[in-house]
Amino acid sequence: MIVLPVDEVEGWVAEWRRMYRPNALRRGMQLKEITQSFRSADAVALNMTWEISGIYEFYAMRAAAAADTEVARFWTMTDAKALHRKRVVAQQIEKG
Repeated sequence: MIVLPVDEVEGWVAEWRRMYRPNALRRGMQLKEITQSFRSADAVALNMTWEISGIYEFYAMRAAAAADTEVARFWTMTDAKALHRKRVVAQQIEKG
């Protein structure tokens, strides 16, 4: 989850599409959905749900991301704009 000021959301999403998403897809990440929720009149929370095929692929993706300077630049830019940022790693245990 990334919480951004309302006036930063459109630009951040454009940068995410340009700088982060293409390489994430090449690293084996599969985007399932992006949602947004208004936290206040001035802030929006964005949630990106990604899927990776397995635990070995997860660690391979993490190693590739750590070696990619574009990833570091993207998150530095994000941290300069974000009000809050939190990553959650979860494993599905049951389908509804």
